[in-house]
This record gives sequence, C-alpha cells and structure tokens, in this order.
Amino acid sequence: YNTFMTLHGMVMIASILMGVAAMSNYLMPLMIGARDMAFPRLNGLSFWIAVPSGLVLVSSLFLGGVDTGWVAYPPLSTRAPLGMQMFYLGIFLNGFSGILGGINIIVTFFTMRAKGMTLFRTPIFAWTAMSAALIQAFATQLIGLSFLMAMFQRLFGMGFFDPAKGGDPILFQHLFWFYSHPVVYVFVLPGLGVISELVPVFSRKPLFGYKWVALSSIGIALVGFFVWAHHMFTAGMQSYLRVPFMVSTVLVAVPTGVKFFSWIATMWRGKLIFPTPMLFTLAAIMIFLLGGLSGPPNAMVPTDLYLHDTYFIVGHFHSTMFGGYIFPFMAALYYWFPKVTGKMYNEKLGKVHFWLMFPAFMVMTLMQMDAGLLGMRRRIAAYDPALGIQPQHIAITIAGFAIALSVVIMVYNLVYSARWGEQAAANPWRSLSPEFQTPSPVPVYNFEKPIEVVGHPYDYGLKDPVYVRPIEAPAGD
Repeated sequence: YNTFMTLHGMVMIASILMGVAAMSNYLMPLMIGARDMAFPRLNGLSFWIAVPSGLVLVSSLFLGGVDTGWVAYPPLSTRAPLGMQMFYLGIFLNGFSGILGGINIIVTFFTMRAKGMTLFRTPIFAWTAMSAALIQAFATQLIGLSFLMAMFQRLFGMGFFDPAKGGDPILFQHLFWFYSHPVVYVFVLPGLGVISELVPVFSRKPLFGYKWVALSSIGIALVGFFVWAHHMFTAGMQSYLRVPFMVSTVLVAVPTGVKFFSWIATMWRGKLIFPTPMLFTLAAIMIFLLGGLSGPPNAMVPTDLYLHDTYFIVGHFHSTMFGGYIFPFMAALYYWFPKVTGKMYNEKLGKVHFWLMFPAFMVMTLMQMDAGLLGMRRRIAAYDPALGIQPQHIAITIAGFAIALSVVIMVYNLVYSARWGEQAAANPWRSLSPEFQTPSPVPVYNFEKPIEVVGHPYDYGLKDPVYVRPIEAPAGD
C-alpha cells in the first residue's frame, strides 16, 4: 500500500509535468507566431531525459519499493531499500529535464514573438506558460539538491540529515518544499491560461482586465517562492517563521482572485455556448474555487495544526489540481483536438465524459474533506470502522472508478475521432488566436507565411475583428 501510494504521488507529478511540457511546446510557438521553439535540440534533449526518468522512477516498484510517501523524508528514506535510490534518481532526472524545458520556454517567449506582438498583445496562455517556466528554471535545483544529498547520505554515509552526525532532517524539508510547493503553480498556471483562452471564445466577449490577468500570472509565480514553509507548521521549525509564511500563503489569493474576477466579468452578459471544452472550463472554475476556499484553513497555523496530514489536505490538493490543471487539460484536449488532427471529436461522447467525470470528482473530493474533518489521517492503509468514516471511503472508491471510466470514454472518443472523425474546419470555434489562422492539421513550421499582429488577441464582440494577418512578400520576391 505504501509503495503504490508513494508512486501514485510522484508518477502523477512527473506525468503532469510531461503534460504541461507538451501543451507549452505545442501551443507557445503557434500562439506567438513562431516557426518552432527557440532551441529545438534542447527541446529534444529535455524529452529524451524525461522518458527514461519515468522508467527509472517506476523501476523502484520492483527493487524493494518505496514506503516513505511521495515526500521521501529522511531518516526513513535514507534506510529504505534500493527502490528508494531509483525513486530519488528518477525525480532528479525529471527535474533536470524540467529545467531545460523551462529555459527553452522563457527564451522562446521573449525572443520569438511575431512582428507587432508586444508583451501586452500576447495571448494569456503564453504568459502563464512562461510564468510556470520561471518556476521550473529557478526552483527545481532545490529539490534536485535535496535528493542528491539524500542519495549521498545513502551511498557514502554522509550526515546531511542525520542529527547524530551534525545534520538536520528539517533542512531536507526546507529544500524539498522550496520547490515542491511552487511546482503546484507549474501545473496550475498553464491550466488557468487555458481557462483565460477559452472563456472569451465561448462568451464572444473580450477578456476583462487583460493586463491584470497577464501580470497576475507573474504575481502567482513570484509569491509562490515565499510560501513553502506552510507545509512545515507541525515539523518543529522555528516558531517565529510561522506568521510570515502564514501571511505570504494567504497573499497568493490576491493574483488568483484577479483571474476569477476576470472570468466572471468576461462571461457576464456574454453570448455563451456550451460545447464540451466550455463545460470542462466552467467545471474547472468551480472546482478550483473549491480548492481555493479550502486552502486558507491550511495556511492558518491554528487550523493547520488540526488539519495537517488528514484527508482534508488530500481533498484540498486534489480539488486544486483537478480544477487548476486536469479539467483545463481536458478542455484543452477537446478545444485544440481539431487543430492537432484535422478531425472533429464526437460531441455526444465528450459530454458523456464530462457528466460522468464532474459529479464523480465532486463526490470524491467532498468525501475526502469530510473524512479528514472527522479525523481520518492520510497514508493509512486500515482504519477503525468505529470512526464512522466507512461510508465516505465507499463513496470515494466508487467515484474513483467512475472517473477512470470517464477517462476511458475520452480516450476512445479521441482515438476513434482522430482516425474516422469528420473533417474539421480550420477555425471551428471562430477564434482570433494565431493557431486557428493556419490550416488543420498544422503544417511544418506552423505557418505557411510569416504573420504580423494588427489587433488585440481578445477583441471578440467587435465587428470583423482581426488579431493577426500574414505578411505578404513584396512583388518580385
């Protein structure tokens, strides 16, 4: 149980990082009018490091397992079987891949934009992908350092985290969480970018407060570097650090609230339509709001001392991840599927997927929070039925299987549609974004002709708006 639970945590994180990298690599050049990423070979290297890193990580299952939980705290992790070494090495390699990818995205964003595309004429998804890349490029070193020190302690007997040798196990937690909290925003920021892209399209209105939404992405990334120790209120760190980290954690709500206000104001009195991508977008907003509202109790020292390491934290984290990344990622799959494949997905199956997944997830996360409030600790394989939480666990299990079934339906829909689906128009959503001004599927080097920006990316509702247009070659060329 402990090994499967540990690998669930880290395998999901590693796979989500791959999903973020895939979205950013595909959409960033298209959205800014570039032919490719700034460093294509570095891009390839990043991918071919990420793939074996996943295999190394999963190999720990067959080499004694890992029973530490996904955080891999010493001293337990320094005495675990060989599988623990492979766990550390797999995440170390995955982090190195993330650093390379982050550098590539940052350089692409700042140097490869099309003619006329100033910073404040750039699509919001590009802003969020760049903000996430900043975290990848400048915070990943800390988890790599913590895992490297733990590997050295295991292999060579060094005492970095061993009090008997002058080490400090709390140091590992500081290094680990300095990256592992901001990495949540690496997942969430691109998801919020997807929401900001889709809401104007399906509301047929300009994105409200564009500049503030763009800058709020940078704000979330920057504040995210100063909140890590709220995971350590119960760890025995210096008590005078509690209040500053409590305040900084709550401050994350300010730039996040800017996005919520923008989405609601954009939809207000808009001409809304509800295809599958918009349904997932609206569900993402609701679920992410639930994750946000369940966050402040974890940021406050008095309540966190009770809630820490309970199922309430599990429910909060999953609602944050599903609302901030998983549901936006599903919306993105359906929204850009016609562009990637040139085929249209089955709308009925898409809505079956949504109406199975959304209520099932709500049941799962709310029951997790309820079990946590009743005292259920996380990472526990067995519990006393006298606690009165067995009905919640039964509901969580049924909901989990329903979510899995919905994903099977989605995979069938997309695979079948990619092969036998109806031909999609180049711009089925009437989007102004550059990627929808090129044929479907996207040609090699993205655009048949270079483009220039002549308008704003979210001028929906205006008569005959134009955001980009091809640059015609001079006569005689």
